[in-house]
Amino acid sequence: MAKTKKRASVGRVLWKIFVGLVTTVVTLLCVIYLGEKLLFAPFFVGARAEMRIPGLWSGFVTQGFDKVEEGTYLVSGYDKNDGPSSIYVYQDGKYTTCELFDEEGKANTTHAGGVAHFGQFVYVAHGEYCDVYSLSDVLDGDGKATRTDRVKTANQVSFCYVADGKLYAGAFYRAGSQYLTPDEHHLTTAAGDQNTALIMVYSLNETTGKLISESPEKLYSITSNVQGMCITDSGKIVLSTSWGLTPSKLLVYDETNAQTTTLTIDGAQYPTTVLDSACLTRTVTAPPMAEELVYENGRVTIMCESASMKYLFGKFTSGNWAYSVAIG
Repeated sequence: MAKTKKRASVGRVLWKIFVGLVTTVVTLLCVIYLGEKLLFAPFFVGARAEMRIPGLWSGFVTQGFDKVEEGTYLVSGYDKNDGPSSIYVYQDGKYTTCELFDEEGKANTTHAGGVAHFGQFVYVAHGEYCDVYSLSDVLDGDGKATRTDRVKTANQVSFCYVADGKLYAGAFYRAGSQYLTPDEHHLTTAAGDQNTALIMVYSLNETTGKLISESPEKLYSITSNVQGMCITDSGKIVLSTSWGLTPSKLLVYDETNAQTTTLTIDGAQYPTTVLDSACLTRTVTAPPMAEELVYENGRVTIMCESASMKYLFGKFTSGNWAYSVAIG
């Protein structure tokens, strides 16, 4: 009888410990969730959850985001376990996966970055290049797409965007990290800002998908930590910036008020539009780890990587969803 009572007592203690741990974890998660809503209250007041972010329980780490047409979107990223990079295709409210391969049939295990499309071509940012894939293969293939070409830029491309037949190939700079840019890409602006990276703009051949010229037709001088961009119907340029656990920013610029200058890159001179505080019209503070952007119907939707298995914390906050905010 004494042994039975002792076992029952130990069982009650273990049960109390278990209940205490569960209560603590649930309380902590509630604090984290509610804390984010309070910390970013101005963002969530006008924000709208648009779609779940794909691949969050695999090794997929979200990087790029692009709208093909109404209801069809591309989400690109790499695999944290060195598996194939891939593009998730969102159609009819659900995702399918397209893994990426090179011309020899070898899986692309690189750090695939941003994604954009032009006609029947899909561009995925990767170092100096944008890898080119067939849009039909990505949308309607057998779950994989083989690279058909590569377009070489004069930039280290981490994000990309296409508008009016032009490829915007942008670089990411972060001081003290491995993500640096050449000194000649840096600029102290008239407003006193320290711009540290460039977006290079190239015209695209609509038949071949190649660059019409290997030299960019113009440059944009930009700030540090830029992860993506889009252009609104009113011509505003929106850049997303993020790094680690710090809040993300959407920086909205009015190009008509921007300073223009000339930068010399590898001995050649290029007209350059300076995006700095002098033409900054609005800043939207958002949860951490914003990546590429999509603009449609007066709103900007933000893709995010915080809920991937690489970072995890976003699973307990807003990071499972792509949110949109109104930006005219």
